[in-house]
Amino acid sequence: MSDEEWDDLDERAASAIRMCLAKNVLARVVGIMTAKELWRKLEELYQAKGVSNRVYLKELFHTLRMNEGMKISDHLNVLNGIVSELEAIGVKVEDEDKALRFIWFFLPSYEHMKPILVHRKETVVYSEVISKLLSEERRLTGGGSNVLPEGSALTVDTLGRKTP
Repeated sequence: MSDEEWDDLDERAASAIRMCLAKNVLARVVGIMTAKELWRKLEELYQAKGVSNRVYLKELFHTLRMNEGMKISDHLNVLNGIVSELEAIGVKVEDEDKALRFIWFFLPSYEHMKPILVHRKETVVYSEVISKLLSEERRLTGGGSNVLPEGSALTVDTLGRKTP
């Protein structure tokens, strides 16, 4: 590849990166021309491996609470985002620690689940906790009904006969 082709490809890559950035982030990378320099600056800004960033992310993880009215799936997304950021800077978050984050800070409507999730367990498994909680959420919100959605392959006609 010629130097001219390489420069063109690098310019395109840098442009593609810039198009994905918010205005406040763009302001922090003004003047950076190459894709490599741009990535390095973004990593420096947002994937800091320093003590303060590590402490901040751990604090977010350890103080994360589920807000009233929040769906478990939304809370799960927040937790997974924090865990991803921690793991990106080299902090290993154990499966059981993630599970316990959910169990310790339930909403009152899920308190009855604590004994079910930890009784007679050697270890608390994250995937099991999440699966049981999502099922319980569906049960509590009525989302687990057996009603077929409109337009499904099997419907009931007005006389009550099943028709394919």
